Amino acid sequence: MEHPTAAELFLVTGYVIFCMGLNVVAFLISAFYKKKFDHNAPYLGFLLSLLLGGVFIGTLLLKDSGSTAAILRTTSLLGCSMSSALSISGLYMSMRKAR
Repeated sequence: MEHPTAAELFLVTGYVIFCMGLNVVAFLISAFYKKKFDHNAPYLGFLLSLLLGGVFIGTLLLKDSGSTAAILRTTSLLGCSMSSALSISGLYMSMRKAR
């Protein structure tokens, strides 16, 4: 298994941080809809996505790249993306109902 270069680590970390930033914006939109319109807008999925994104970045920074770290890295990235996608689609559906 090849070890990623510093440039690859930088790009992947930047990508995940950007996605986490989008989740923060979506979380704030969801909180606004929940408070303003009293709709049942999803917000736990965004927090889960932020947590799993942080775990992914943490495992990238580990020096020991064993199989456990690779499994944790893969599952955290997959969980982060799935949680984000489901929560954003749920937020979109709740925003359509608010109109």
